[in-house]
Amino acid sequence: MIRMTLLSAALAAAAAPALAQGAADEQAMIAAIASNGCRVTAENNAAILQAAGLSEDVAAAVVQALIDSGRAAVEGGVLVLKTGGC
Repeated sequence: MIRMTLLSAALAAAAAPALAQGAADEQAMIAAIASNGCRVTAENNAAILQAAGLSEDVAAAVVQALIDSGRAAVEGGVLVLKTGGC
């Protein structure tokens, strides 16, 4: 089974209705991304998911919310956090 990266999951979630995500989920994701260099890549995706303690579905929805609110962006195929000390 191929695991979906946070970036590809977030892009797929863009077509689905947004799920309400708790502030705790967002803070966990922001902290995990910030502690991994403020970027989500294929190489650090699994570590970020584990550090955040979120399922892929929840993480994808949180990442999409971050993108929608301008707190993250996709740059050159990499998800870049724009908040949380980044």
